[in-house]
Amino acid sequence: MDLEIRVPDWARTVYSDLTDMHRAPHPVDARAVARFTLDLPDDVRFEYAFVDGDGRVRADPERGATGSNPWYPAVTEVQGPGYRPHPLADPPAAEPAWTVRRHKVASRAFGADRRVVVASPPDAHGPLPVVVLHDGVAYQRLARAADVLAALVRQGRARPAHLVFLEPADRLEEYAWDERHVRFVHDEVRPLVAEHHASGAGWWAMGASLGGLGAAILALHAPADWTGVVAQGGAFLGSPEDRRHHGSDRSWLAERLEAGAGTDLRWVLDVGTLDWLHPVNARVRDALNAHGADVAYAERAAGHNWGCWRDGLADAFAAALSPRDRARDPR
Repeated sequence: MDLEIRVPDWARTVYSDLTDMHRAPHPVDARAVARFTLDLPDDVRFEYAFVDGDGRVRADPERGATGSNPWYPAVTEVQGPGYRPHPLADPPAAEPAWTVRRHKVASRAFGADRRVVVASPPDAHGPLPVVVLHDGVAYQRLARAADVLAALVRQGRARPAHLVFLEPADRLEEYAWDERHVRFVHDEVRPLVAEHHASGAGWWAMGASLGGLGAAILALHAPADWTGVVAQGGAFLGSPEDRRHHGSDRSWLAERLEAGAGTDLRWVLDVGTLDWLHPVNARVRDALNAHGADVAYAERAAGHNWGCWRDGLADAFAAALSPRDRARDPR
């Protein structure tokens, strides 16, 4: 589709999925170029906004603030003629409601209290898989992960599982090769969950963006303890020596996988084709495929945002928690 956008007189830059929003804004000047046209896929879900001379992010005045991006309330969203939201991007409430248990952990790793929230299906019987989700508040409230999984279980597309929601104090620090986070999950969260909830049917590490990197780091640290990794728009750039996720050309994760690490793990990768991290996610996929790893990969015409990840969440859960996997001997 051709998307024609008129540049407002007051606009100085434009943010969009093509600029990673605010990280690489494109200058605009209505006096020089009054309109521009973008060639986008027909099934696209595309977000953009303008920035005025005072630095305020403002929606396109011709289309209004039509998006639902929690980071950019004024964003304008455009849906191509072929776009269809996933049926479970806005799932029905789970009936009966899942049981939610909130734990406060006096973390030795961080030297501070941390909150761990566990959502469990109400009719669970016997050991269940466990999914440890980074950025838990977003997965709980924006993505409604428990309602999504409950719907998949009703449809017979996924097994029930305990969902463990973690919330960092500083995600930029903790999810990027922070030994404290590794110790926190392995030495404190996992024993806590095992003590209070019937686990023992496999452990998955999961996250979006930098949370996807954090999940991969956990699994590669102790692959014998994990079934696999689910990453949505994984921020797989950078290394322990160079943590510039917006500036480093190196990918520690891709290098490890290309060398053969992580091949015994299962991987579920989900990314938008307009995501600035799409190339490195494709590289990670190719590295896993080259070594014969068990990898499920999905992409859609969208950017690096929760709208894209909500559309991909149900299929990611279905790939990780397929009922066909009951017979496997999980970690």
